[in-house]
Amino acid sequence: MNLIEFFGLKIKPRITKGKGMWNPLNNQIYDGVICLRDKDVNCFLLKDTDGYIAIDSGYKNSRNIRAALTQYGISANEIKSVFLTHLDIDHAGGIDIHSQSIYPNAKIYLGVQESKYLTGEYYRKKILFHKCKLPIKLGEFTAINNNESVFIGNYEIQAIYTVGHTLGHTAYIVNKKWLFSGDCIVANENGGYCFYDFWNSDTKLNMQSLEKLEKLCSDLKIEKVFTAHSGVLSPLTAFRHKNESPNWRKKGFIFCKTADINPYKEKSL
Repeated sequence: MNLIEFFGLKIKPRITKGKGMWNPLNNQIYDGVICLRDKDVNCFLLKDTDGYIAIDSGYKNSRNIRAALTQYGISANEIKSVFLTHLDIDHAGGIDIHSQSIYPNAKIYLGVQESKYLTGEYYRKKILFHKCKLPIKLGEFTAINNNESVFIGNYEIQAIYTVGHTLGHTAYIVNKKWLFSGDCIVANENGGYCFYDFWNSDTKLNMQSLEKLEKLCSDLKIEKVFTAHSGVLSPLTAFRHKNESPNWRKKGFIFCKTADINPYKEKSL
């Protein structure tokens, strides 16, 4: 277990407990999109005629994702494609080659820029003199460029580079109707904000990405924004505080009043 993975699995749940920072949807179907909750994060499924398309994959060896698939009566083998927003362990762990892949038959899509974490060209954090690399390893994948669209069945899935949280973070616009934002947005009762600074590679870049994303959503008349850690928002709400990053270190900080105190509980199969 490398330093980034240790922090994400052991330290993050402790330092964020009780702060209301993570408020994903529970397992449910929202506007035709299937939500799979894995601890503090959501993955999403789109139903197609020949199976399902996933946005992100959850943690390694996730019991929560497997339980959710069972709840919906979906076989993991029915997941034909996975589009990764970025390579953090809560988003890409489920298809790491060193884990029991949740989606063994899926074709993987990843932004060209984000793939530089796999080659070591990018590192996730620098602690003192140590460049901390992401622990995720992928097998074969298809690299996609900014603004490139992939057509699968009834869906057009357009990659939108939204750098800042990671240096290759990618959001996806589906059928010019829905935005899957990954980790560039976090939201509470007052609307969406730039993601928490500590977890960003570059918070200023994240804010610039949100400026561009807001305009694109307005131009396309996007209907819903599906966030990874804060549920579903309207475009008007999603970018309300785009130039602010919540100060989670502040004493007594509680970001979302309705969030679970401890979202990291495992579910039984």
